[in-house]
Amino acid sequence: MIVAQLVVAAAVLGQSGSVEAKVEADRLEVFDAAEADGYVVTTLRRGDIVRVKPGEALRHGWLAIEPPSAAFCWVEESALKPAGANDPPNTAKVKTTTTIRSGNLKAKLPGPPRGSLKPGDRVRLVDRPALEVGDKAPKRWRAVTPPPGRSFFVPADGVSWTPPAPSAVEVRAVYATSSEGDPDLRKVDAMLLAETTGQPVEKWRLGPIREAYEALEKADPARSRAVGERLKRLEGLERAAKAAQEFVEAAMKARDLDDEFDKIEGKLADVERTRSRAFDVVGFIQPSAKMLEGRKLFALIGREGSVVAYLDVPPGLDPDGLTAHRVGVRGRPGYNAELKARLVDVRDLVDLETKR
Repeated sequence: MIVAQLVVAAAVLGQSGSVEAKVEADRLEVFDAAEADGYVVTTLRRGDIVRVKPGEALRHGWLAIEPPSAAFCWVEESALKPAGANDPPNTAKVKTTTTIRSGNLKAKLPGPPRGSLKPGDRVRLVDRPALEVGDKAPKRWRAVTPPPGRSFFVPADGVSWTPPAPSAVEVRAVYATSSEGDPDLRKVDAMLLAETTGQPVEKWRLGPIREAYEALEKADPARSRAVGERLKRLEGLERAAKAAQEFVEAAMKARDLDDEFDKIEGKLADVERTRSRAFDVVGFIQPSAKMLEGRKLFALIGREGSVVAYLDVPPGLDPDGLTAHRVGVRGRPGYNAELKARLVDVRDLVDLETKR
């Protein structure tokens, strides 16, 4: 019900932005995409506060959130120019269209591409050392804060949300223009209070109350100010009721589709497992300082940012062009005692990012 509560909260509060929620899981990974194989940008702990964006359409079981404080992205330094004297401190401007990639504090290279920046865009630099990736023609990457409006994603069951005070409190609030001395206005106020207390928000029927207020204003224009205040408050309640009704209808339909969702997700999981089995190991490739019998090894980085294997690439395969890309590796895996790590004698490298 977390999604339902968030939808209703956004309507009640008139928010198109975000709603505060608390992390309930002991460890909650934050992804750069609403998918289980997305890139992990940071990890939250129980009790951490997040700002959920209830208005964003998401895949089943995911919530969009504002960037956590630890989230950042990578941009090629060659695409940036220093800020001018009149620009805010610790900023730079984009001088040529460039890709922006996800970041992870523990990772040793930039993550997957997640959008682009255009000339003239301003970025805020993060106090973090630049990354140099590649040997023949190394690229320098600068850490920047996520662009405005960028969302990150968490599993919906990892957070909880405490709803605001009941809407009846809002209805009982003192109006700037009192209804004392106007029995007709008091009567409609009482109708509104009765409708919005003692029953779920999705059962509110506020149309007749709006009609009653508008009829009073038409009968006596002197009530215009008092009725206008009430109609303004009524709009917020109508938004809440509509959002709740739409959610309940969708939930009823979803109940019938739950089995279908489970079947589809099972099929997708089978496809992903089949795809994974097509490779001996999958990850992000980068150069390393490790050597084996005089041959330079490459490192394969998992989504947590740590080395999952070293790659012994034979002549004829050029991994330099795949640096910082997610690749599938076919070959002969094994454990190397000298490296104290997994080592793969590479037979083939496949760029998986071109298939996304």
